[in-house]
Amino acid sequence: MFEPRDTPRVFGVPPGADFPKLLVERLLAYHAGRSPEELARVRILVNTRRMQRRLSSLFAKAGPLLLPRIGLVTEVDRVLPGLDLPSAVSSLRRRLEMAELVKALIDRDPTLAPRAAAIDLADSLARLLDEMQGEGVPVEALDAIDVGDESAHWARSLAFLKVTGTYLDSISEHGMDAEARRRQAILMLCDAWRRTPPPYPVIVAGSTGSRAPTAELMRTVAGLPLGAVVLPGFDRDLPENIWSSLLSRPGSDDHPQYRFAMFLHSLELTAGDVLPLGTPPDPARNRLISLSLRPAHVSDQWLSEGPDLGDLLSATSGLALIEAPQPADEAGAIAVALREAVHQGRTAALITPDLMLGRRVAAAMERWDIVPDNSAGVPLSLTASGRFLRQTVQLIAKPVHAADLIALLKHPFVAAGPERGPHMLAAQSLEVALRRKNIAFVTLDSVGTLAEGAGLPEAWTRWLSGVLDALADAPPRDLAGLAALHVSLAEKIASGFGSHPPSLWDDATGRAVRAVIDTFLAETSFTGDIALFDYGRLLDKALAAESARELDRAHTGVMIWGTLEARVQGAERVILGGLNEGVWPEQPSPDPWLNRRMRAALGLLLPEREIGLAAHDYQQAVAAPEVVLSRAARTEESETVPSRWLNRLTNLLSGLPEQNGPEALRQMRLRGDVFLSHSAALDSPTVRRTQAPRRPCPAPPVAARAKKYSVTELRTLVLDPYAVYARRILGLNPLPPFLTRPDARMKGTVFHEIFERFFALDADFADADTAAKRLRDIAEDRLSHNVPMPAVRQHWWGQLAENSDWLIDGELRRMARSTGVAREARGRFVIPGTAVEIVGKADRIDRLRDGGLVIYDYKTGSPPDSKDVRNFDRQLLVEAVMAEGSGFPGVDPDIVAEIVHIGTGRSPKEASILLHGIDTPEFTTADVLSELVDLVTAYGRAGTGFASRRGMDFVPYDGDYDHLARVGEWDPSQPTVPEKIG
Repeated sequence: MFEPRDTPRVFGVPPGADFPKLLVERLLAYHAGRSPEELARVRILVNTRRMQRRLSSLFAKAGPLLLPRIGLVTEVDRVLPGLDLPSAVSSLRRRLEMAELVKALIDRDPTLAPRAAAIDLADSLARLLDEMQGEGVPVEALDAIDVGDESAHWARSLAFLKVTGTYLDSISEHGMDAEARRRQAILMLCDAWRRTPPPYPVIVAGSTGSRAPTAELMRTVAGLPLGAVVLPGFDRDLPENIWSSLLSRPGSDDHPQYRFAMFLHSLELTAGDVLPLGTPPDPARNRLISLSLRPAHVSDQWLSEGPDLGDLLSATSGLALIEAPQPADEAGAIAVALREAVHQGRTAALITPDLMLGRRVAAAMERWDIVPDNSAGVPLSLTASGRFLRQTVQLIAKPVHAADLIALLKHPFVAAGPERGPHMLAAQSLEVALRRKNIAFVTLDSVGTLAEGAGLPEAWTRWLSGVLDALADAPPRDLAGLAALHVSLAEKIASGFGSHPPSLWDDATGRAVRAVIDTFLAETSFTGDIALFDYGRLLDKALAAESARELDRAHTGVMIWGTLEARVQGAERVILGGLNEGVWPEQPSPDPWLNRRMRAALGLLLPEREIGLAAHDYQQAVAAPEVVLSRAARTEESETVPSRWLNRLTNLLSGLPEQNGPEALRQMRLRGDVFLSHSAALDSPTVRRTQAPRRPCPAPPVAARAKKYSVTELRTLVLDPYAVYARRILGLNPLPPFLTRPDARMKGTVFHEIFERFFALDADFADADTAAKRLRDIAEDRLSHNVPMPAVRQHWWGQLAENSDWLIDGELRRMARSTGVAREARGRFVIPGTAVEIVGKADRIDRLRDGGLVIYDYKTGSPPDSKDVRNFDRQLLVEAVMAEGSGFPGVDPDIVAEIVHIGTGRSPKEASILLHGIDTPEFTTADVLSELVDLVTAYGRAGTGFASRRGMDFVPYDGDYDHLARVGEWDPSQPTVPEKIG
């Protein structure tokens, strides 16, 4: 392997081969029969820690031996201990320093960006700085960019970019930027090795040389007397003329072998000079894939070289193609393919850059109690510990919203010890009390007021009061102080009211979350002010950047890998998921700082580089022994376009009928359809003859039935009797929201309060201007008291103001024909011949000057028409019966001549119904009373049931008890059958 050569020593592993395994086998074969110390002297440099672990594992499996030294390319400073470099500045410190500089820039020119975006802008600038540092582009080069012909946006972006130079100057006393330090360490190592080659073998393995420092290290090692570079996924089926054209033709960056072509050119080597290492598992497949990936300008070679591929049925025998209708179907089919491999005792892996697809597949595997080993893991921000910390920080030094507090109190980490049961009972009691009292924000006073009435334990109340007291303290302005306060609060809340210690940091994910917080605590030297908002953003980003894996539960034979992880390992069945444009390959992210011309002027790589790297990952993965290619035809929003590489493969197969290409493609699809059909069968409901559920219609015992109804409840009794049953008989009342919404109910309540005061018995309407001012004063008072949303207050006052003249003119007409008797009059009335009592409140009762009463009802919308009144909206008619039967104390009984609905909506109007004074009134109180007797008598019989949604056509909105009645599960066209209960 290290025989003397006149040219640099470069090996190539073919696509589809197990790269780490081949490398270990070649090294063990080379050192067979040699002194064990010789293998231990070998130094191997790899580009990922996962590759490092895999190589160590493979060497360990080979038996007792001294392992070679395996390190990371990014940690070459450990190779030469004498490298004198400053320590690297942490990523957190860099984020803080750059955010401070961005804030200062925004303060000088607020039009650049909002101050709240400082941390996001700092991160974006840091990524660009990393790229510039990696490619050896000095920050001073930004000064040479001419933006005279560019839009104003690019000139503004340069103002931000120059922050990076200020940042590098500011951190020089603390250390060195991490990316610049890595580059400098590699260059110093290369210089040292070129001057004094190491006396031991050095191998750089698995890197494509896509970054300039790594490529320089590879060139140096390849030229050492005992050095070697091992390239992964090297395509030996690519003709020599194509290798040369990759460098000579612009736009070749997206070819999978482009990076290798550049690397070999820099060493003055050709593809033929690359030494072979291993053989591909399916050479025919590799030739097919290589041809399908030829650059666009030589795609005519499909016709000239296609016939040389031979029978394509053999080359594609290990390929299957899943073309699912939608992402859920794709995930289900992939899950079936993975499950089949488990059943057969084989390893299987899904390779995809689509995190959402990976999560869908993992969820689909739960039906078999299989947890895949997902290399992406779960972001710490989504773990239980991470969510708890994020919830806690939202409560510091700000009004504590009831919903946020209750959600935190119910978190599994709060009082996780023996006190969990009593704690949950107390938290639920507090929640009910807060909802009932409509307390949106929790304070020490409100907890103290509610504690006795809600039956909260004294010890629990003291603990919660202590938590609220601590939350109300003004937080420190430094990062370490904020983090210390946050940790202290989190532990205090998690401990609960007992003596059990908090369990926040007990498990592996908790310890990982604590490690992130510890980096915050360690930044004691950073003196900049940190607002709570920025602290929350820093915490979110820091937690989201790290992940936790469920290795203890993961199945050892089922893996989900990203494209980076897939480079260093293989499986017996490989599934390439999400093969759509925009997913694999991903759409290059637009650079907000530099356009293509500016990047080229700086010497930075173009976005197509990422597509070329993704193409190389695809070429390696698709060459595995058994491969399933998978895509979804559409997403939740639109149709998708197949990945360019999959498109090329299917087009190539379709265009080679003499080589059985179309038949090979058909069989690939048939093999994929098997997974789709099996998945669909699993999700299809089992056909069973079951009786369709019936509309609920409980018929409780007579003794349990309600003996009192409100006048507004009679409408519900007609349209949705089940709701009355649930409220009156079962005693179930809906819990109000923590924060009352500005809905029709709130509007009706507030407007009624306004009208009650505006149309008071002693109100003076002699002067219209005075009346209008009084309406405004009353409305402002009631709206500010009852409606916390300023925009809603303005909107509702606008509606009232628009109708003020109509309201005042109408009141003057009413005063001319009647005198006021009662406002918001409460009454009760026992229905003759029954024991049922009707209670209600009349908005307004007037007495006509020529005799008789008029009952008014205020409506914030349109008043009901006579059809609605006849069918179910009989509130005023029942109030008329009550008034004639002495049902309202203080109102002398008299005939009710008229009922009036006053609608105050966008088109205000009055709807009047005469009950007396005409020959044939549409309604009479005698008829109403008779029908009322029939209604309550019917629901007083044992055989009458309380049907759900009896008047479904007249109730277009969801009811409070629809979920209890399972509305939507039963057929409303079927007859209702009462069901005796109790």
